[in-house]
Amino acid sequence: MRFSAATTAERLLPERLASAVQPWLSRADALFLAADERGEAGRMSVIAFAIRIVNAAIAFISQVLLARWMGSFEYGIFVLVWVTMVIVGNLACFGFHTSVIRFIPEYRERSMWAELRGILFASRVFTLLSSTAVAGLGMAGLWWFSPMLENYYVVPFYLGLICLPMITLSDTLQGISRANAWALSALSPTYLVRPILILVFMAGALALDFPPEAKTAIAAAILATYTTTLWQLVTVSSRADRRAEPGPRRYLPRAWIAVSMPIFLVEGFFFLLTNADVLMVGRFMAP
Repeated sequence: MRFSAATTAERLLPERLASAVQPWLSRADALFLAADERGEAGRMSVIAFAIRIVNAAIAFISQVLLARWMGSFEYGIFVLVWVTMVIVGNLACFGFHTSVIRFIPEYRERSMWAELRGILFASRVFTLLSSTAVAGLGMAGLWWFSPMLENYYVVPFYLGLICLPMITLSDTLQGISRANAWALSALSPTYLVRPILILVFMAGALALDFPPEAKTAIAAAILATYTTTLWQLVTVSSRADRRAEPGPRRYLPRAWIAVSMPIFLVEGFFFLLTNADVLMVGRFMAP
């Protein structure tokens, strides 16, 4: 009797495991194989979550390596300059990098192809021009206030302003990718490719006997940013333009600005708040 009961329990165990695992497998099938909008959104969320986890690991490793290579003083200069450029580059979009996430799906759903072509073109050109203007103003302000700054900050900030337009354009292309639910195209350039290239270019510069200082690291960041953004511009723009039927463009600047400016104010203040600690430490303490 004991043997038969044990045998019965052993036969029932796989069935119980299968019944317990079946709901999870069904959810996984619905998430990864469903062709509807819910399945697409679920896959995008999983991809975004995985990319951010990998990015956290890359960020940790890169901070350790850069600090080891440059030392605390030069690394402190690099961190302040790079964080400042990322903040200003995001603000220089003036909300267009987020407003396109609303307009592109709306125009495509309503078959407003002229407006879709218009915002695809205008968002890229506007953010590139606006960020170039901001970079020019930043260089002028840096020249004007340079006597009030520590000497070791002046050249790194000049170098950082060179890559400001590419940071802004990258944020806009990320918004276009998000509007089309292209999770890899939206997140991998900024969170995977660019930080890895910064490490690669920095390691290459050190191998070529460049000095391990902040200017070298910012030069590596410039190369990484331009390489990543230009690749992003070619791939994302070609895919987005193919989804819009060929034809004339129609521009609705009032509607776009009316949506973009509130986004600019809300996201701008939030972005400043989340990075204010680095800016304040950089302002009141030595690198």
